[in-house]
Amino acid sequence: MEELNSLFGGNRMKQRIITAIWGIALVTLANFLGGIWLKIFGALVAAAALYEFFNLFKIERYMLYLSITLSCIFVLSDVNIGNKMFVLFILLFLLAFIESFKNRIASQSIIYVAFSFIYIVFPILFLVLLGEFRNGKKLIWLPYLVCWLSDTFAYFAGLALGKRRIWSNISPKKSLEGFFGAIVGGVLAVWFYQFGLSAKNFDLSILLISTAEGMMLSIVAHTGDLFASMLKRQQQKKDFGSILPGHGGVLDRFDSLIMVTPIIYFLAKFGLF
Repeated sequence: MEELNSLFGGNRMKQRIITAIWGIALVTLANFLGGIWLKIFGALVAAAALYEFFNLFKIERYMLYLSITLSCIFVLSDVNIGNKMFVLFILLFLLAFIESFKNRIASQSIIYVAFSFIYIVFPILFLVLLGEFRNGKKLIWLPYLVCWLSDTFAYFAGLALGKRRIWSNISPKKSLEGFFGAIVGGVLAVWFYQFGLSAKNFDLSILLISTAEGMMLSIVAHTGDLFASMLKRQQQKKDFGSILPGHGGVLDRFDSLIMVTPIIYFLAKFGLF
């Protein structure tokens, strides 16, 4: 029993499993209900992630509140993306206007605000928009499947085989073996979506395309995780937050998904999902 506790991380692993169970239940409920409930879920995720991101970089509170308000409008409204980009420009202009009258040099904070929308809000918006495709009820599960299976396979491959720590300055626990495990997980996720959820007939061309998609998406997911680690390293933090016991913050759980989702959205636009 002690060996098992050591292998799976003891109490922290128990916390992770418990949090994962109710987290998956919440995601399942939002995806099943769809419509306004999916939008509300997306708006809450975006707001929580923005809160963690702004806290990490110690950005002014009024910028946080304006950004959260605008992010909720973005996710909940049906206005096209072009108009939303214009509104974001207005927000950035407003922040620059306010800071200039305060006679402060706050250009870095304003750049962080712009980046937070590109990095967090628009990917969450794309996640919500996946539900509006003809096969949206199934398609919306694909980003989660890719990220969850990639993460799971990377963890256990790294735990069992990990020796080559090639990202030691960014994320010391990540290994090359874990990276290849993540690729296996991503490929299995896309196969499950194509031949399981979508019930497509087995075809060699679909298999090859799905394999390439799974490999690409798992690499993107892994990169998203590494990029989030870079941000935290820069600020000398281990996690973005602590709202999710055993996992850290909301952004710690969505760091891969927000990278993967826009790619899945555009691939689906071209009929590849």
